[in-house]
Amino acid sequence: MKMSLLLTGATVAAIAMATSAQGQELKNINFMSSNDGSCSVYPQFGIQAFGFLEKEGYKLTLLDSDTSVPYIAFMSNGDADIVMFDAAETLAARAAGQDMKIVYEAYQRAPEGIVVVDDSPVQSLADLKGKTIGLAEQPDEITTQIALDSVGLTLADVKTFVVGNQGPVMAMALRDKTVDAFAGGSSDRAAIEAQGVKFRNITPDAISMNPGNSLGVWGPTLEEKRPMITAFLRAWAKAQHAGVIDTKAVVAMCKEAIPEQFENLALGSKMIDNGVYNLQLRRTVKYGELQADIWKSIQPGFLKAGIITQEVDPSTFLDTSFQDSLNFTTQDVLDGIKAWKEANPDKVIN
Repeated sequence: MKMSLLLTGATVAAIAMATSAQGQELKNINFMSSNDGSCSVYPQFGIQAFGFLEKEGYKLTLLDSDTSVPYIAFMSNGDADIVMFDAAETLAARAAGQDMKIVYEAYQRAPEGIVVVDDSPVQSLADLKGKTIGLAEQPDEITTQIALDSVGLTLADVKTFVVGNQGPVMAMALRDKTVDAFAGGSSDRAAIEAQGVKFRNITPDAISMNPGNSLGVWGPTLEEKRPMITAFLRAWAKAQHAGVIDTKAVVAMCKEAIPEQFENLALGSKMIDNGVYNLQLRRTVKYGELQADIWKSIQPGFLKAGIITQEVDPSTFLDTSFQDSLNFTTQDVLDGIKAWKEANPDKVIN
């Protein structure tokens, strides 16, 4: 689900050079992510800081993700060239006849989940019957509903209310037992952890294994924007791979981009580790590879939750035509990281 900015000072301008190495003016890409102010989406900063997008001849403008307007509207009216959608938004948009295409699975695991404090007697979702679940945002009720359904419970078996997504408020709700469990995204959990609250994730793996966030484009302008989309996706894949090659470099880069999230370096590093080795870990042969079988298998849960009224054929919205154009070498990634380190010797974490 889409997450609001979670820490102070979270409006972030694009980190992009005005001109390319050849002196040519860089073309702009307007991108709307799930959270433009969080390093939980670390590639959105890495594609710029490590020069991957500049090498393609483009610069990036990050659009404000903290909006009540449906993300599909920004793409359909041309304000956004590429948008990050969660699975629920994708299926709902396609079920409503919106001509959007998913071109890259950025997260092959859902960031949403349900957690309880470490010493809670609740050991599994089944134990939540009769309990109170706090929500970071109203859309997190969808995650809750689908998760509860996996153990034979419904929303009628629990109480839910929106706590909000501010770290101190979420942490207090768990700490003083206003709620027995909390449903939210990875950034929400990072904000709770930053307040010193230890918790356990009780979300079953089967629920988490879905395309949590994917990159989508507007179908009618896909061919017109193909060079731009290809450049962005290749740069994004490199930025994902940078996390695996040199996690400390990504931590250092993100610390420079969003310092508020790294006031406690250990917690900030843990957030990056979760992104690199869990949420955004490549689980397919290629980065971003589209998994039609997964998209089909998750739909009954969304159907039962009322997100869609009928199942949607994945072939109508998954566009695999970019996949073979995203090749790069490990050296390409290493070169980008090296250049950043040389330009920022005082920022390097050893």
